[in-house]
Amino acid sequence: MLRELNVRHVIYAAASVLLFWPVLWWGYWPTHGWTDVPGYQVGRDFINLWAGPQFAFSGRLSALFDLAGYPDAVGDLIGHPVPFTTWSYPLYTLPLFWPLAQLPYLWALAVWTFGLFAVFATLILSEIKPAQRVLALIMLVLAPACLINTVGGQCGVLTAILMIGGILLIDTRPMIAGVMLGLLAFKPQMAVVIPFALVALGAWRVMLIAAVTVLTMVTLSVALFGLDAWQHYLAINAGYTVAAVRAFNDSFRFMLASVFAAARTFGLGDSVAFGIQLAVAIATIALACWAVRRTRDPCERAFVLVTASPLITPYVYNYDLVGVGAMLVWIMFGRLPLRSESSGVCFLAWVAPTAMMYLNQLGLGVMPLALLALFVIGVRAIGQTPLLPLAVAPDRPLTLPLAS
Repeated sequence: MLRELNVRHVIYAAASVLLFWPVLWWGYWPTHGWTDVPGYQVGRDFINLWAGPQFAFSGRLSALFDLAGYPDAVGDLIGHPVPFTTWSYPLYTLPLFWPLAQLPYLWALAVWTFGLFAVFATLILSEIKPAQRVLALIMLVLAPACLINTVGGQCGVLTAILMIGGILLIDTRPMIAGVMLGLLAFKPQMAVVIPFALVALGAWRVMLIAAVTVLTMVTLSVALFGLDAWQHYLAINAGYTVAAVRAFNDSFRFMLASVFAAARTFGLGDSVAFGIQLAVAIATIALACWAVRRTRDPCERAFVLVTASPLITPYVYNYDLVGVGAMLVWIMFGRLPLRSESSGVCFLAWVAPTAMMYLNQLGLGVMPLALLALFVIGVRAIGQTPLLPLAVAPDRPLTLPLAS
């Protein structure tokens, strides 16, 4: 492992730890019992995935739509008061997360955190040479977005598994790919680019299976909870989320990683910021579709679509950048080699999930520019590579530009 260690690994690891430590200390450090500094249960956001299904399947579904009363209901369930929190996931996720809700909270959190990361690491490391996998695993653990997910109980790792795994399997296992990309609808804002990419690729079987997967989840949720529940969810929960994003207060100010958020930190109004976001989203989708058609390498496709995803939606948190961290680990260990002239962009994209928590509060929402630059570098590299015949399934890595 030491023979594989180089200066880049040390710099990336040190930056991860140094930027994350204050975040951990100020926001997530356990104080007494199993609560953190602000008073949330350890595991923070996971409390919703654990509590929501319990309410839904015990006759208390209405608790999900009571913005004022929901924190009290969660507090009663966990055994102590919790700060303000809301249910924000589509109702078809309730059956998906129901099995975890049957476990005691800490056991469920352990399965969620370590079980999902094990699957995620297996997926990413499978594309890296065996001799490099131990060091690559360390870097994956230290990826800033992964660190935030670990302490915050968020779903960024699950999103990355479904998106990257589904993309890698489009050509070889279209049915499994379709199911995985369909399940990605649990976080719909992160899946916007996927249907466009599938159309561009002509992956009709994958698209059909994905659509059937989503339709099945929606139908099951309607059968279980009724249409009224969906009306309440869209009017109350989704409405609250839209209003909170537009207000751009609290965690939205320092954890949103979108182009919209960057524009807001510079003092632009929400209408102007949304306009900039829409323009970037349209251009990103067009470039992503063009790029995925030019390559047969599934890792190149994953790179383009994973880096495109956070540029398209205004509602993307720093912990949703786990997939971007995985792409950078692939670059770091040669699966997607990068030339030295572009290494600065990669470093900025690497630290973006934690660096933005400091910079956004200073009115300097520049980190999405690093994500945009990383995406453009990947698209440009594919554009500079000769288009291979469709019959060829290359085992070549993406060479990002400016290399000799």
